Amino acid sequence: LGTRPLWAGRLDLRSALGKLERLAKEYGLGVNPKARVRDLSVGERQRVEILKTLYRDARVLIMDEPTAVLTPPEVETLFATLRKLVAKGLSIIFISHKLREVMAISDRVTVLRHGKVVMESATAETTREELAEAMVGRAIPQPKRTPLEAGTTLLKFTGVSVYDSEGSAQLDAVDLELKQCEILGIAGVSGNGQGQLADLLCGLMTPGNGTIELKGEGLKPSPREMIRRGIGRIVEDRNGTGLIGDLNITENLCSEQYRSKEFTHFGLRRFQRMRQHAEQVIKDYDVRCQGAGATVRQLSGGNMQKLVLGRVFSQQPDVILAHQPTWGLDVGAAAYVHDQLLAARQRGAGVLLISEDLDELLQLCDRIQVLFHGQLSESLAIEDVTLQKLGLLMSGQNQGSATDAA
Repeated sequence: LGTRPLWAGRLDLRSALGKLERLAKEYGLGVNPKARVRDLSVGERQRVEILKTLYRDARVLIMDEPTAVLTPPEVETLFATLRKLVAKGLSIIFISHKLREVMAISDRVTVLRHGKVVMESATAETTREELAEAMVGRAIPQPKRTPLEAGTTLLKFTGVSVYDSEGSAQLDAVDLELKQCEILGIAGVSGNGQGQLADLLCGLMTPGNGTIELKGEGLKPSPREMIRRGIGRIVEDRNGTGLIGDLNITENLCSEQYRSKEFTHFGLRRFQRMRQHAEQVIKDYDVRCQGAGATVRQLSGGNMQKLVLGRVFSQQPDVILAHQPTWGLDVGAAAYVHDQLLAARQRGAGVLLISEDLDELLQLCDRIQVLFHGQLSESLAIEDVTLQKLGLLMSGQNQGSATDAA
């Protein structure tokens, strides 16, 4: 749209299609110019975006987190395309927090911290560890997952299905078992049922079919029931379901514990203890704010997420839902979250980690399952997991194909 062959009065589809087909062939962009965008996969839609810029004769391409919703095979396809573009003389600015991908695709790397350039280097002359240190201003230790024997089953899904208003299955006969002393990872491209799985454990949805058990007893999801039964919930939507923006930090941090003896005595709030608790969480999680009385809506997204994390971990729950727990956090804060998840595992908790960051899953998890179109794959021990195997499952290949790829 808006280009010369399609100007009003000079509609020349043949010329436009000819140029698109030539560019697609030249740069290896497998896209049918006549296809409807709504029918394309996420990877194909991204190729359309690249083809659109090439059609307009762009010489500089700026990509902001371009792999966020791609499977590993789609990432490799994208990188192959980018290398062809560079070979043809284009310049690419690749903005990403995924250091493995930065190291794989870039020639030079620049690190920004607080809006200032703090490091510039040829990629071949630096390491992921140096980049991470430059991003936060200090050395970042890698999380260490010590071998533990899984204990008894804490959380169990049996044939759980969730349907939308039109009767389509958003979760389809999901079987899942979370045990003590383990982190179970749920991988998958965004939009394949992760949100519905998380909402079940937040008590925001109820299953249409199947059963959920917590420590061997039936569980009917509701927010109040999840709090009462001690399920820690680190949600993706911190604004909508994680925090109440018009309340202050203290009120949000104590919102799930108002009736506890620590914060209530004979029906009266113990405001001093509540404030002390909030100040300790602010200190432990390095929450940048004007104090425990500050309104949550005034905080940045990353600081809001730190409050959610602090509220959950301070209660030491036996079961923890962690849905995109490091989204919006810098490398240092993310490392702290990883340490907290591993510490919860060490003390006997079970953690259900739903994440689109494969590096995060591979570092932390004992087992991984993959969601695709609402269906959950069989469980894979972390020792048997490879990026290739995950990529097959994330793109809809069956369990047998993924096993053969090992």
